[in-house]
Amino acid sequence: MTTPTTDTVRAALRDAVATSLRAPSEHNAQPWRWVLASDHLDLHIDRGRRLPFTDERGHGVLLGCGCALHHLRVALADRGWHARVRHQPENPDEPEGRPLARVRIRPAEGGVDKDVHQQAAAIDRRHTDRRRFSSRSVPPDVLGALGDAARPFGGVLHVAFGAHRALFAEAMREAAERQPEQEGYAAELYRWTHRYAGARDGIPAAARLEGPPPSYRDLVLRWFPRGTLRQPHGGMDHEDASMLAILTAVDEEPVSVLRAGESLSAVLLEATALGLATTPITQVLEVAETRERLRHLVVGAHRAPVVALRIGWPSERGDPLHPTPRRPLDHVLTEVD
Repeated sequence: MTTPTTDTVRAALRDAVATSLRAPSEHNAQPWRWVLASDHLDLHIDRGRRLPFTDERGHGVLLGCGCALHHLRVALADRGWHARVRHQPENPDEPEGRPLARVRIRPAEGGVDKDVHQQAAAIDRRHTDRRRFSSRSVPPDVLGALGDAARPFGGVLHVAFGAHRALFAEAMREAAERQPEQEGYAAELYRWTHRYAGARDGIPAAARLEGPPPSYRDLVLRWFPRGTLRQPHGGMDHEDASMLAILTAVDEEPVSVLRAGESLSAVLLEATALGLATTPITQVLEVAETRERLRHLVVGAHRAPVVALRIGWPSERGDPLHPTPRRPLDHVLTEVD
């Protein structure tokens, strides 16, 4: 096998970073930055894009960076490259901080796996959908496939049924009441939903529902300022049959939460490839009291819940979703010799 040139490797990494920009992040803050060197690529936190009042622990930043890292893996694999990733926590004592992860690549052996190609094709089709889903239930084998997608990165997907779902729904309602009272939260929410012209980040009106906070059966989602996104045509004439799942990490160490972000990306892309719609839910885990209640009563104290997902089949009567904006590559990627 011919050894690729440095220019070839750098071009492959640069193209994969461009694809990774489509990764999801809380409030679409895009809290990542990449540094491309001669033979490797480093992932860092863009600390100016943290949400200190919404995401006090910084888990949302790590999840977003993990999603970007997994998107990068998928993009590379789809183009015939094998990525070797070394995870490492940032060190605040170092001037620039250690990278969250360092990526090196080599040509992959054999052809592109069908599943990888399907996940890569799902990157541009994946959107957070806050609308009502259809009344069609999600079968167990589909939920099992989503759980399988999470495991290679240490994540475990817990599907909440019955009493566990009721506990989760009640915690969601309590978090929705408590969090807006926290200092700085309202201003931060306004900042990321009313972006300046050309910002190419945040949650635009087209991704926010035009009515009050959405309620689907027992689940009440986070309130956002009124937008222009309409519920599926036909009003409330069908029941939303979405499932609720909670993704957990091994523990709350930064590397574990970063890897859980990779799990989250894998689940979201797998769901999109299967034709499902998804809504990541974090508010209930951003309030200490509701987070600890769920940890002990729903998923177990031995795992760390990091994000929940509403999963269902999209309504056939809904309008197509528009992609949310992303920053240009040169705002995210720095190249060094």
